[in-house]
Amino acid sequence: MPLQIGESVTCKLMPKVERYTASVFSVEGDSIVLSRDNGGTDNFRKGQHVLISTDAVDYYSEVLSVDARHVYLRLLGTEQRDFFRVDDSLSILVNKIEGTATHKKSKIISEFGKEMSNLRSYAVDIPDETISPVLWKMLLDIDMKLGLVLDRLSLDKEGLADAEEREVNISASGIRLKCGVQFEQGDLVEVKILLPSSPPVGLIVYGNVIMAACLQTGECEVSINFVNVEEDVRDEIIRYTLNRQREILRKQREQHY
Repeated sequence: MPLQIGESVTCKLMPKVERYTASVFSVEGDSIVLSRDNGGTDNFRKGQHVLISTDAVDYYSEVLSVDARHVYLRLLGTEQRDFFRVDDSLSILVNKIEGTATHKKSKIISEFGKEMSNLRSYAVDIPDETISPVLWKMLLDIDMKLGLVLDRLSLDKEGLADAEEREVNISASGIRLKCGVQFEQGDLVEVKILLPSSPPVGLIVYGNVIMAACLQTGECEVSINFVNVEEDVRDEIIRYTLNRQREILRKQREQHY
């Protein structure tokens, strides 16, 4: 169901995930205008990615311009819920596990370096005027490097640092890929993924195999539906797939011209 004028929607700003409510002011072709009469538009910036969510559909968009009351966006794509997919090559491990998915929770396994990178990116203010700006910058750099070391140790522990890269089709709701291990429909699996963001982000998600096909090469092509995905993990996958899609479109435009 398309966006309706006057409809209340939830907006997620990327890459620093922030949530806001807005109403649909107008929709025409791939142009969307949102109204923020009560909350203002100060947090929206030109070029920023915005995920507009309704009960049934996610709308992936990019901010074109902003005024005091309205946000003007260009539609990039729509998918039912989180089914926004991209083809990519990722370091990934898939293992069958026993039991049920009821108590299995996804998680981020390398977030220290990511947090330090965010501190650096968002120009953190010096907490005490008696601290030298040069010393503060050195402390931030040390924190970031320590975070990256901890990330590497976490990835090593989970086996992701040296995991084989495989071609995948991924979204926040699931993944499709070819594995060297045979699976069957209904299998519960643990999926470890290394997203090549900056810095890289390691994830552990759980899912059910909804399709498995044995190939003549000896590999098994599987489709996995993620279950019990935590909000922060979901946001990381959405952020990555959206950025990856934008990169693919940019390269296609460059090749065309």
